[in-house]
Amino acid sequence: MDQPVVRTLTKAIAEDLAWLEEHARKQPQHVAQAAELRYAAALVRNVIAPYLEGQSSQPLHVAVAGGAGAGKSTIANMLCGAVLAESNPQAGFTRHPVAYAPATAAINLPSGLGFLGSLRRLDTVQPSSLDSDVYQVRRVNHEAGQFGVLDKYLVWDCPDMTTWAATGYVPRLLEVAALADVIVYVASDERYNDEVPTEFLRLLLRSGKMVVVCLMKMKEADAPAFVAHFQREVLDKMPAAAVATLTVPQLTYAELVDPSRNAPVHRVPIVNQIFVLGEPVKAARQRTVRSATAYLTSHKDHLVSVARDDLIALQGWGHLVKESHVEFDARYRREYLATEKFRRFDEALVRLLELLELPGVGRFASKTLDVLRLPYTLSKKFVLSVLARPDMATMPERQILDSALSGWIDHLRKEAARRGPHHLLWQHVNQGFNSGLIDAIKEQFNDSFRGFQIGLGDEVERTARAIYEDLEKNPVALNAFRGTKFAFEIAGIVGAAAFLGTGWIAVPLILIPLSTSVVQMLVDFFGKQYVDFQREQTRTRQEALVAQHISNPLDQWLTQWPTTGGSAYQHMQLILRRFPENLQKLQAAVDGVQ
Repeated sequence: MDQPVVRTLTKAIAEDLAWLEEHARKQPQHVAQAAELRYAAALVRNVIAPYLEGQSSQPLHVAVAGGAGAGKSTIANMLCGAVLAESNPQAGFTRHPVAYAPATAAINLPSGLGFLGSLRRLDTVQPSSLDSDVYQVRRVNHEAGQFGVLDKYLVWDCPDMTTWAATGYVPRLLEVAALADVIVYVASDERYNDEVPTEFLRLLLRSGKMVVVCLMKMKEADAPAFVAHFQREVLDKMPAAAVATLTVPQLTYAELVDPSRNAPVHRVPIVNQIFVLGEPVKAARQRTVRSATAYLTSHKDHLVSVARDDLIALQGWGHLVKESHVEFDARYRREYLATEKFRRFDEALVRLLELLELPGVGRFASKTLDVLRLPYTLSKKFVLSVLARPDMATMPERQILDSALSGWIDHLRKEAARRGPHHLLWQHVNQGFNSGLIDAIKEQFNDSFRGFQIGLGDEVERTARAIYEDLEKNPVALNAFRGTKFAFEIAGIVGAAAFLGTGWIAVPLILIPLSTSVVQMLVDFFGKQYVDFQREQTRTRQEALVAQHISNPLDQWLTQWPTTGGSAYQHMQLILRRFPENLQKLQAAVDGVQ
């Protein structure tokens, strides 16, 4: 993979992890995960990126880490073979990382962008208690004693593991811990199982670091029992095994002053173990890189899980929008479509019935039949007038839609205010309602309504006209309907006339108008059924048009609103989409290096 491509890839992954870390810091329940995200980003910046860019594997790095007052500086002195690190009984005395290197050897620290994060290298030697985002490299003179592991490693004396909050000097520790090829984890007899150092140890082992445990400050006779107890209470509960567990009992002043000469029995096992882990150098660095990459890829879901609560909140917002959407559609259907009579269809029914009458010369026959049907016609008008109910006043369509929109907005706003104290997303939405979101919703609605009007057009008029115009355009069908209707009417009259031969004159006088009325009644009934069916179809189509042009687009726009406009949630979704893909590319790049 080309170096510019590598740098772009590693930078994107490290920046995404850094963004997630900042996001986690804002949520008290994710404080511990913020530290892990800082550590993961440091693995990319300090280890994987320099390796993929072909930078030197030398020197290797050994970091001495542990809880406050555990004896880290003493172990650093042992590794260097001299009294160099500032031992101090004050807890937290070492507040920034200090690296020890030979006086004359060249130091090839990684030169990639973001190496050691925000830490700045000091140009001059400063006390280890300097509380600032810095690191320093101290040279070890030949006169100081045996070099120990310094011909192969930089030895880092680290700040204490005191808190999970990724603030203060803890990020400085995380940067060096990520950089290290080997970790010497120091625990004392007094504080061997403190919660925070133990969780740091868990993180180091989970990420595949080579960890050598060094137990300090016990009586020499108690060392075996202490190791067994530590193994049972701490190490057996870890996700991976430590490389070794060594002991350094309480040292005398002379042993502390010159561990090379006065404490070789305790120093040599530690030095030898570190030497073994660094052979050969290239393989040791490759192991560090591959372990870091494997950790990132296998824990990618865990690393982005700080966004899980946000995704749940986004889903909750989406469900709330959907509920309001359903109520909007129901209100439009209930308050407008259910009460709208579409009077144009009544006119279409009249026109359809007129169309079924005989034209031209046949009109005389139709008029004659109208006279015969006059009792039915008058009775029908009377019954309809008696059963008629006064039309209820209905609100205009636009007014109903505006009212339904106000209900939608009010429901969302009340819920956002109610849930605001429980999650940052709802606070973000609530702030939106207080700073222009309502106007944006109404603007979106107005744009959608214009599209609805264009889509609706003269939908009602077209459908109503089609009821009779389609029949007019089909003369064969029209004449068939006319002929059938007329044939039934004539058959009724002929049948009634057949009674004339019986001498019952009153019977045909009654049956003739009755038969013609029955035929007309059937025509009216089926005509009305057909027109009412078209009326309901129009209601259905109009409801679909409102959903298509107004409520569905507004639903989609509102659902996506929190993740637009450069918001944190927009960035979060971008990270969740590209982070797994980038890790796959990173894994492939590491696997491709021979």
